[in-house]
Amino acid sequence: MLSVSAQPAAVDIQVQGVDRIQQLPLVLADRLGFFLSEGLKVSLTPVPAERRTLEEVARWSTGVFAGSFERTLYLNATGRSHQAFVLLSRSPQKVLGTSAIHMPAGQGVSDLAGAQIGIQGAGTASERVAQWVLLRAGLKTTDVQLVELRDPGQAMAALNSGTVDALCYGDPVITRLEMAGVLRVLTDTRTLRDTEMVFGGPIACACLSAPTTFIDAHPQVVQGLTSAIVRSLVWLRTAGPSDLMRHVPESFMHGDRSLFLEMFHRSRESLALDGLMPDGAPLNVMRALDRLRLPIEWQGVQPQGTYTNRFAQRARQQWRA
Repeated sequence: MLSVSAQPAAVDIQVQGVDRIQQLPLVLADRLGFFLSEGLKVSLTPVPAERRTLEEVARWSTGVFAGSFERTLYLNATGRSHQAFVLLSRSPQKVLGTSAIHMPAGQGVSDLAGAQIGIQGAGTASERVAQWVLLRAGLKTTDVQLVELRDPGQAMAALNSGTVDALCYGDPVITRLEMAGVLRVLTDTRTLRDTEMVFGGPIACACLSAPTTFIDAHPQVVQGLTSAIVRSLVWLRTAGPSDLMRHVPESFMHGDRSLFLEMFHRSRESLALDGLMPDGAPLNVMRALDRLRLPIEWQGVQPQGTYTNRFAQRARQQWRA
């Protein structure tokens, strides 16, 4: 812990999807004062929404980044040494489901040949999850038509009208459609079970990461950030609805508190337990990206070099995580 008697050290964190459930441990660490307790004055700066693809997010220059672990892998593959140092979530929190109105019941993913599937955009995690799920079921991505539906309202309308047969999307869209009874879930990567089935084991998703030069130069800052996140993860383990309503920002509610509580309930298990990177997770993500034949050169990228657990291990001892 940094000395609280000293002036708090200012840290700017660039955040990908600041109102997503994956980022709750980060946002709550700030709102609950956990960063300040570690002697840090943290600013959370949203990455512009138009930065949607892996390549676009990787081009966003930053020190500390809160977002996809895929970005960390991509940066290392392009020769920029980067490490994740505390894990926020263990699943992509994307769901592939079919229309309960326009598609027959009893179908599985393998029955989607010829279907039109709505996604959040080309090159996004929504597209990649759809492709991984299809490949796992024995389908090629050319067996379906992926339709870009960038606006959430447009995505819901397309499923309701039958313009698309299925969606691979994130919340709040998915939970809204489930609560309305118009979406039949086929694969739910808000759960660890389906995530590990799709990826063949544990993976890493949202994390805090930084260039290794930053981590080496500012270990006390990195430790403070990690300790605050692990404390937040411990708080979230037992947080009830009243705790969440008191501390979670309205931006997470999407205008409906009952919707948020349902979203949180369905995604809760995907949040990290103690900030540690699971064994094998980086390699599983690399293998998944490689299956998509993306123009990424993995030669020379060592999975164990893309993360460090030393800060999270100390934080676990500090907060008995």
